[in-house]
Amino acid sequence: MTGKRRLHMKKTIATCTLVFVAVLGLTASGMAEKPVVLKFGHIFTPTSAIHHTVALAAELMDHRSNGRLKMNIYPGAQLGKMLDQVEGTKMGTQDLTVTWGIDRFCPEFSLFNYPFVFRDEHHLYRVLNSELGQKYVKDKMLQRHGIRIVGMIYHGVRMLTTNEKNPVTKPEDVKGLRLRTPDITGWIKAWQSIEANVTAFAWGELYMALKQGIVDAQENPLASIRSMKFYEVQKNIILTGHIIDYPFVMINDKKFQSLGKEFQDILVKAFEDVRYYSVGLTKEEANENIKFFQEKGLNIVTVDREEWRKAFSKAPDLFKGGREVYNKVQAIY
Repeated sequence: MTGKRRLHMKKTIATCTLVFVAVLGLTASGMAEKPVVLKFGHIFTPTSAIHHTVALAAELMDHRSNGRLKMNIYPGAQLGKMLDQVEGTKMGTQDLTVTWGIDRFCPEFSLFNYPFVFRDEHHLYRVLNSELGQKYVKDKMLQRHGIRIVGMIYHGVRMLTTNEKNPVTKPEDVKGLRLRTPDITGWIKAWQSIEANVTAFAWGELYMALKQGIVDAQENPLASIRSMKFYEVQKNIILTGHIIDYPFVMINDKKFQSLGKEFQDILVKAFEDVRYYSVGLTKEEANENIKFFQEKGLNIVTVDREEWRKAFSKAPDLFKGGREVYNKVQAIY
């Protein structure tokens, strides 16, 4: 082989090596930059405070991870009804969801989930993030279902609404009232204890059920009453404030473990930060919503909440060990 041919071959080999290294580098770079994309589903409308809060969490995750951790959101029950989405999170067909109604998965949650058990939203948050909440709720969801609770989003206090034929001011007025509630054991039993005629069915079916007179009444936070347009098929909003709605953000634990500590911390911190946003936004919207309903011609009924509290005072005794847990809850400040 001549010197020129030998030199030419060395150049060719060097060139090929450089091209290979460059391609390998680009491939590795591309792989490193490919983001982790989480799938988050919920039942609330795209205009709801819950959805805005989840969207803000997604923005924070994206920003704090430099685009490496993203979250696609599917609102409006696109991924199924409320309990179906909890099941989907358990099975891994979606990564995350947000809901308050978990007692079908964690019966012990009923010990914390009935009217007037908490003094206010701050008390609720402290209780469910205490050793008591860890023992009865968070650990049970993780051990039984592989679902990790990573945050909470404030949704406001729940109010009773009724049609024109069924005005309500006192607890005894709900006797025989055809009331829809979510499929949540504590709520169903509590309303039945004051003789309401309770039925539970899916959120997406509620508007038509009210319109067609299948049920007379329902209960939800003001924001949901507005976003779902229940004001079109109800006449009275009774300001009972009987339940503080503070849904859990839940993630499939296998997915959570696969994220690694950096992304885990980013996700948990994002939902902790947006919790404050949800409290402020929901409370700000509450006054606006009352004015909106008044303009729509609805009756806004102020009630003696202490009278309602007393009516539900035996609710802890509806559950085994309920009174003991109730006393522990009240001891937390």
